[in-house]
This record gives sequence, C-alpha cells and structure tokens, in this order.
Amino acid sequence: MNYRVTPQLLHKYMDGHCTDDEVLMIHQWYASFEGEDDPFETLSDDEQEVLRMLMLDKFKNSVGHGMVSETTPIRQKRFAVKMMYVLSGMAALFLIAFGLYFNRKAKAENPNTIVTTASEQMKLDNQTNSIYKQVLSDGSVVWLSPKSQLEYPKKFMGAYRQVKMTGEAFFEVSKDHAHPFIIYSGGVITRVWGTSFRIRAYNNIPTTEVSVVTGKVSVKLPEKDGSEVMLFPTQRVVYSRATGFLTRGTETLHSSMRIWQKTSVQFDDIPLDQVLTILNKKFGTRIYTNDKELGKLMFHADFTDQNLASILDMLEGSLNVGYNMDDIEVELYRKPQTN
Repeated sequence: MNYRVTPQLLHKYMDGHCTDDEVLMIHQWYASFEGEDDPFETLSDDEQEVLRMLMLDKFKNSVGHGMVSETTPIRQKRFAVKMMYVLSGMAALFLIAFGLYFNRKAKAENPNTIVTTASEQMKLDNQTNSIYKQVLSDGSVVWLSPKSQLEYPKKFMGAYRQVKMTGEAFFEVSKDHAHPFIIYSGGVITRVWGTSFRIRAYNNIPTTEVSVVTGKVSVKLPEKDGSEVMLFPTQRVVYSRATGFLTRGTETLHSSMRIWQKTSVQFDDIPLDQVLTILNKKFGTRIYTNDKELGKLMFHADFTDQNLASILDMLEGSLNVGYNMDDIEVELYRKPQTN
C-alpha cells in the first residue's frame, strides 16, 4: 500500500499538528519499514560518516522539539528514535539519487583542479605548497592550506550553508543570520554567522583546533548534548579524539594565527628584500628568497586591511613569483617565463 507521506507531513507530525487520520497514516507508513533492509548498508564507511555528520545534528534538533523528553514513555521514545533513523535513511536515499556524494576516484592532472559531479557539488584538493584562495557562492572566502581538502556546493541552497574539510583552512564567512554557516571537520561541528577563524583538522593528527580572529563561533560534538563551546576573538578550542573532550584555550601573540590578522602597510619603491623584512616583523614569519636578483626588485604597493595570505596572493600576481610555505616559513621564487 502506498502512503502519501511527505517531508512536510513528517515535520507537521513532529510539531504535533497532525489530524487523527494523518497520525494513523504515518503510523501505518512507519510500520511498513519493518523487515526492510537497512538503507545504510549500501553506503561505504566514508559515505556513512559524511551523511551522519551532515544529518544527525539537524534531525536530532528537529526530533528534540517536543518529541522526546525524560518523561516520555519508553515505547514513544523508541518510536521517536526510529523516526529519526527513518528520516535519516530517506535523506540518504535522496542524497544518493541526486548524486551529492563526491566521485572519490576522480583524479585531476592539475592538483588545484576542482572535481565536479552532476549534483553541482565541488571538491578542492590543494596539493601545492602554497595557500589556495576559494570564493564560495555566498561571497565567503576560504584560504585552503597545503595538503588540505574542501568539499562544498557550487551554490548554497536551503536553510544552512554547509561545507566539509580536512587539513587546515582559514574562513572569512559572509554574514547571513538567516543561513548559518556550518563546517564539518575532524569530528566537530563549527557553526558561524559571519566571522573569521581557522580550523586545523588533519587526519594524521589526533586533535582538531578551531581558533577565532574576529566575531564568534560555536563548536560542538555531533553526538554529545551540552558539548557546545562558544569562542570569541583570540580564543580557541581543541578537540582530542583520544579523550573525546573539547578544551578551551587562548592563542598566544606569537602563534601561527598572526598571519591571519589583518594589517595595513604601504611600500613606495623599495627593494623586495626590505618588503619581506617588514612583512616578517608584522606577521612573525620568515619570508625570504634565495634569488638575489628577485630581492633587488623595486616594489610599490598599498596593502590595506590585508592578511598575509592575501598579500602573498597579490605578490604572486604583480611580480610573477610563486612561494612554498611550511607553517610560518615562506620561500619566494621566480616563476618561469611562459611564451
């Protein structure tokens, strides 16, 4: 028997606004899932993890609006939990049908090439030794560090702006209070509305760090109620995968976060070597070049309200140089001439 159960009707049910006939229809529809195969069994471990992180927070919040409480009878609790499971399973089938999972086997010749699918989902894999700038459809900017990956939609749709990342990235998120920006990385969920912050979440490092430069963000664990931590400028939180805990801390003045703090500096026809000396003092870095002729180039520029990554990006464009970056050490080199 086919039941006309829509997502709108399910939300109506969870809000307690269904008629008796609608409640009966939903209960019959729910019972029809008994004995069916688990839809998650068709997904790989990686796909299940992506789906779990994307869906769990949203559905748990929806179910929590009056559906389950400490005083709810056990039978009703079990029904509510299974409803959340069924909803998640439906969402999984919907995602698969429209191709929202990324083609993990695709390899691009250019390490910065974005691999797209018919679903308009994008994946950026930065295998260079420099920071890669990516502007998202809402105007938010992501500075992706070397050996890092970012997964995001070509165009944000729906109530949330959601991305997933591994490695390290600095985010400058456009303000949109109606559509929170959510990042899934290294076992934590970071939620923002408009701010700038860095996330470090390498797969081979047992901790995930979120550090704030401007504004505020919240960081929480997907499956732990009450784990949410609010962060303000100069604050950070560290998640340990070994202990499963979030620990709040403060960034030091001499940390690698200084490269993301914006500054204003002008250069009026001075050698590049002197430019690098001034930048090193501003950002606490070691920027250098082994090309003596490059160091003698006269440089004129006005960098107003820019972080180091943005300045390096401008240097690349104006001087035809490249750079290799290792934490706060940066080597500039002259790019070969192209015909």
